[in-house]
Amino acid sequence: MHKLRQIFAFVAPYLKPYGGRIVAGIFFGILFGASNGLVLWATKTMLDRLVPPDTPAAPPAAEAPDNWFSETAASIQSDLLGALDPWLPRMGDELTLLQIIGGLLVFPLLVGFRGTSKFLGAYCLAWASERVVNDLRVAVFQNLSRLSMPFFNRATTGDLITRINGDALLLQTCLASGVSILVSEPVAIVCIFTGLCLIDWQLTLSMLALFPVCIIPIIYFGKKARVATGKRVAANIDQSSLAVEMFSGMRVIKAFGLENTRVDRFRELSQQLIRQTMKTVRSREIVGPLVETVSMIGIGALILYVVYTARSMPDLVVFFTGVIMFYTPIRKLARLHVSIEEAGIGAQRLMHILDEKPDILEHPEARPVTGFEQGIEFDGVSFAYEDEPVLTGLSLSIPKGTKLGIIGESGSGKSTLINLLFRFHDPDSGTVRLDGHDLRDLGIKGFRGQMALVSQEVVLFDLTVAENIALGQADCTREQVEAAARHAHAHEFITALPDGYDTRVGERGVTLSGGQRQRLAIARAFVRNAPILVLDEATAALDSKAEGEVQAAIDRLSKNRTVLCVAHRLSTLRSMDRMIVLSQGGIVEEGGFDELLAGGGVFFGLAKAQGINA
Repeated sequence: MHKLRQIFAFVAPYLKPYGGRIVAGIFFGILFGASNGLVLWATKTMLDRLVPPDTPAAPPAAEAPDNWFSETAASIQSDLLGALDPWLPRMGDELTLLQIIGGLLVFPLLVGFRGTSKFLGAYCLAWASERVVNDLRVAVFQNLSRLSMPFFNRATTGDLITRINGDALLLQTCLASGVSILVSEPVAIVCIFTGLCLIDWQLTLSMLALFPVCIIPIIYFGKKARVATGKRVAANIDQSSLAVEMFSGMRVIKAFGLENTRVDRFRELSQQLIRQTMKTVRSREIVGPLVETVSMIGIGALILYVVYTARSMPDLVVFFTGVIMFYTPIRKLARLHVSIEEAGIGAQRLMHILDEKPDILEHPEARPVTGFEQGIEFDGVSFAYEDEPVLTGLSLSIPKGTKLGIIGESGSGKSTLINLLFRFHDPDSGTVRLDGHDLRDLGIKGFRGQMALVSQEVVLFDLTVAENIALGQADCTREQVEAAARHAHAHEFITALPDGYDTRVGERGVTLSGGQRQRLAIARAFVRNAPILVLDEATAALDSKAEGEVQAAIDRLSKNRTVLCVAHRLSTLRSMDRMIVLSQGGIVEEGGFDELLAGGGVFFGLAKAQGINA
């Protein structure tokens, strides 16, 4: 019950919009549960009327002491039988038209009512559960989109995909069928139990002696299912992560002949997944046979009781049917208990994701940013990844219109400087300012809107060429897209594609060359038309021909903008107004290209290694 309360407390906010359908589903579920007792009563009534008039009466069952309940129940039953008497056939009486109609339709009508209420209840609750889980998936995805970069540095792609799909599926399965069972089956148990008590209360109460025997395996195998589900989810995460790694790194895998190694690892994880899945299935499926076996013990005891007391055949048939109908909902509830344990695992993992908060928070009274007027300033900035210092007390001023080249060895803090400027991270100490305002006091969307990023790792989505370019600016027109493509020297190759600007580029732009992808990224930056341009190793992965084409597009994009250019190839920085050289967390050299080249310092050594001489 604790796990069930936890699940419903978690999904309660998502249930409110669909309250009408949920109430309707519960109502029809109650009708379905009550119809089981109605079927049992109708069976008893019809069998009593089919006993020949000259058959000796069976000894009466032990009567319960007179009380309000028994008297009221007897009165209601008498009134119902009186009203239905003309419609129901009786052995020994001549058949009338009404009795023929009643005899033909009584059970079809009851079964039709039972089936219709079951269908409507299940449909309404499934309709609501599908939408609840969809809203939950969207909420999880939305919260993930708000989280900061440190979270994604810690998380694995396989784990995140499993949370959105697998964990939500566990919850969806429980909600779709579980709510219906939780409503209808307890009502069915109460109605059937009440009906059996009206027939023979002592025999009915004796059947409850077997009830605890059913509860023990339900609890035991429910716990085993919870443990197995936790391990199954972990194995599924590892398998999904391996698949993502393999697909994204296929080029390296093939180059180093790692196909068999990766497949063997995938097979090993699959075997773990199978083992844990079968443990869950075993825990879920074994409960039903155990409950059925217990119910058959009850049937055997019933037969002996009827023979011993010389009860009538109708009593035997009704109690036989009643015992089966009584333990059927118990079996369903037992299986549901295992599903609830599984769903509890998924709910806990989804709660954990929804409880995650961004590391980078926007100030409640953040200043809006509508333009860029003065410049960028790093004031005594220090930053470390966990315990590894990257920047230490760095100070740097970049006036508006400056084209700044940023140079340094790997790990010197070049990309960290860019990450701090976009506020993907906050400095451990010091301040990053835009137009004299601390970035932490500005609206995040506003100041990022003043910047355009072109990096070595070009991110394209499985959209058309035009849609990928238009991502740079909301409400971008087709004319603006094509103009940006011309500025980026991309129009010619785009029009040569099978569908031109409407050609889908595939996942991560796999259908395009590196230079083509980079020019689309530059076109996206043109569309953005931001006053600050950030270039992070934008040509590092290109060959000489592609680099020349992309560099020409970058030079055009850089006009009349403030530029921060991180580059490994120093020859691409000749057009920069000023350059800084980073080393050991700080700026060790600063000046113009020729000035630094003539200085004989760190920059000179890096340039000489690339064949650049003064």
